[in-house]
Amino acid sequence: MALRAELALLPQALAAIAILALIAAFVFCEAIPALESVGLTNLLLGSEWAPQYGKYGALPLVCGSLLVVAGCLLISVPLGIAVAVFLTELSPRWFSELVKPVVELMASVPSVVYGAFGLVVLAPVLSAFIGVGVGKMALTASLLLSAMVLPTIVSISSEAIASVPVEYRRASIALGATEWQTIRNVVLPAARPGILASIMLGFGRAIGETVAVLMVCGCVPSIPQPIFNLLSPVHTLTAAIALEMGETPVGSMHYHVLFALGAVLFSITFLVNMLSDIALRNVNRGPVEA
Repeated sequence: MALRAELALLPQALAAIAILALIAAFVFCEAIPALESVGLTNLLLGSEWAPQYGKYGALPLVCGSLLVVAGCLLISVPLGIAVAVFLTELSPRWFSELVKPVVELMASVPSVVYGAFGLVVLAPVLSAFIGVGVGKMALTASLLLSAMVLPTIVSISSEAIASVPVEYRRASIALGATEWQTIRNVVLPAARPGILASIMLGFGRAIGETVAVLMVCGCVPSIPQPIFNLLSPVHTLTAAIALEMGETPVGSMHYHVLFALGAVLFSITFLVNMLSDIALRNVNRGPVEA
């Protein structure tokens, strides 16, 4: 039966791999003319993004993407791990069973809904609270992304924490450790691979997000001054591709440059997902082998 199931699923698995390979081949083939003409170094390190004038320096877009994602992770990682610890270790079982489906349901909300909420509600509130003229800035995008990434971090971290054998907890308490000391010094270190995987998956989701970020980031292609200024409007790689691809002539250098940016994003996301998969395999083998 197991062999029949494997044979039945093999065509679907091969089809998924083939589709992914074709997408990657198409993106990278369309990016080759830009990489040959502009060069990857000039593309990623150029400081001016003005395609209408033939200037394809994507460094402002890279800085904008990294700034938004860094702000997102600074918010979502501590909060997500804290929520996972509370739901798994501290809260009553009925409360965890009530909250976990709600947290996971957040992951199914469309990006455009988050973007509309950020544009209509979050941006004006931040503008009035902080005292800036326009609420569309890196901080708004980071807060919005953190809400979108939070379910991934909470779900995977909760599974990793729950997979730690109960004997570890009992042994720690038997040695005189408090419940918090057990969580901090025993449970969290044992669950570290799964928690790291959740963070990397959250990073992959955040850096690839388009619509929500596009609606609230400000879309100003300049490097923030200072570089970590979350109160400045920024432009991101995904937003630039979404905004400009529809109006770019097919076969133009601008067209190929946008595909080159897509190839960079594809490579980053693929690498992050591969590393998170390795981390998840380590946690699935369990801390028993440690």
